[in-house]
Amino acid sequence: MTRAGIIAFETVIPPGNVSRQDIARLSGVDAKELEEILPAPFLSVFDTDKSDWEYATEAARRVLDQKNVAASQLDWIIYCGSGVWDKPFWSPAAKVAEQLGATQAHCFEVVNFCNAGATGIAIATGWVNANPEKTALVIICDRLSGLIDHADSASRALFNFGDSATALLVGVERPLLTLSACDMQTDPTWCDMYQGEYRQGRVFARKNYTRKGLLQVYVEMLSQLLDRSLSKTSLNLLDIRFLLINQGDINVHNALLTRLALPSERSVFNYHANGHLGGGDNWIALRQLLKTQRLQKGDMLAMATSAMGFSWGISLFEVTR
Repeated sequence: MTRAGIIAFETVIPPGNVSRQDIARLSGVDAKELEEILPAPFLSVFDTDKSDWEYATEAARRVLDQKNVAASQLDWIIYCGSGVWDKPFWSPAAKVAEQLGATQAHCFEVVNFCNAGATGIAIATGWVNANPEKTALVIICDRLSGLIDHADSASRALFNFGDSATALLVGVERPLLTLSACDMQTDPTWCDMYQGEYRQGRVFARKNYTRKGLLQVYVEMLSQLLDRSLSKTSLNLLDIRFLLINQGDINVHNALLTRLALPSERSVFNYHANGHLGGGDNWIALRQLLKTQRLQKGDMLAMATSAMGFSWGISLFEVTR
């Protein structure tokens, strides 16, 4: 049976950046404490004079060019992120379609923060499996840095938030990755820990209250979801070549690997190279694995995602090319 999968992907990392030193100066947070949150000396951010949709369109054009796919061949354009778009009451997916000339596509958004991309891929894969003659474009794009008030020390846990745009083509034509299983879950008791507020025409994310135990919940939830996904296949943990995870918190990353008894060599750590670039983190890590030829056909890959709410996800992919 023909299986839909990710044919190609491209990620745009903006050249602009904010330094850790500048964030420390603005926030008043101790330099050593800030280094634990943002190990990298800087984080990549979108240019203030360039809209998010422009970065998303750039990533989309790159992936279409990579596979020589015409925009007119796209049947769905799914734009995934936080829901804080360039404009309110507006569709960034439709804007990208306009720029590409994708006049035949159904365009819509998926809002689930840094879990949105995985959700969009799951939706696209299911729809293309049911309609194998069709192709979907999934875009993962957020200006997370713009949501953070770096003068607010109470929001220090979010000071590693940076920006990126990723575009993925989902179809049946020689896919690079096929989705073997996907499981997601939300613990709604944490829903109000972080909230956005409007200030001077902008949305800022703020910590609403302090509650201990979130790291343990991350590890427990991701472990359970991984078990659930593996149980749907004939695989076990030893069959997973690499486990990738959003680069939001190195302590969560290490704790999860310890819980699963996986060595650090079976994951990718980019914390000292850049900040948390939203839903693009795992695709940046995957590109590194492919460039260094650490993956081969038949390998299994687990992608762990998480998001405000709080929600978690595990996606199991097989390398099929």
